[in-house]
Amino acid sequence: MLSKIIGHRWMFLVSVLCTAVALGSLLQAQIPIVSVVCAALLALLTMSLAVAGIVASSARRPATFLPHPGAFAAPPHGGTLLSTGMLTVITVQSWVWAAERAHRGLGPDRLQIAVAALLLLLLPLAWYGALGRFGMILRPDGILDRQPLGSIFVPWEAAPTARPARHGVKLGLAHPELLVRRGIRPGTMIATGADPAFTARAINMYTARPDYRPTIGTHDGLRHLPDH
Repeated sequence: MLSKIIGHRWMFLVSVLCTAVALGSLLQAQIPIVSVVCAALLALLTMSLAVAGIVASSARRPATFLPHPGAFAAPPHGGTLLSTGMLTVITVQSWVWAAERAHRGLGPDRLQIAVAALLLLLLPLAWYGALGRFGMILRPDGILDRQPLGSIFVPWEAAPTARPARHGVKLGLAHPELLVRRGIRPGTMIATGADPAFTARAINMYTARPDYRPTIGTHDGLRHLPDH
């Protein structure tokens, strides 16, 4: 199920947004039963996405890469997508509550409006991070890690060694001067949607076996990967 959601990220987030907006609109109908049901459904949707995000973040990640022409890409992380869905619902809820207060003639709550505005500013960034082509890519010439605010490129000549961490891999470089950094991208920690131990073994294999690098992005290259 999660893999299908990841494969249709746009459809998933748009569906969550439309559902939250529809429930929020019905909540303003001032029909007691409808308002109670819609409020409960919004709360249930938020909790469901939160629980699903926690489960996805703690679940074992797939020990595989996605083949692309001339590259292997790490699969997107489901927890990020589900968290973005939860943030979408919370943002809609915050403006629904602000509208409800105004409708009752209670006057604006500055803190409530400030929180709603902040969420509205953060939401496009969250969607950009969830839907953009970010993450780790292995190429015949090195390792590229693109993130919303910047990227790093590590050529194989830098002799990278990887060790698994909780959310990805930590790179050590024999020749750090060869690392190319763009934008705001500190450190050499790489988050990945693939299993961190599998990712570390793959990077270390390509560092030790230059003859395997030309097969990156091919089905033959998939057979070279550890545990494949």
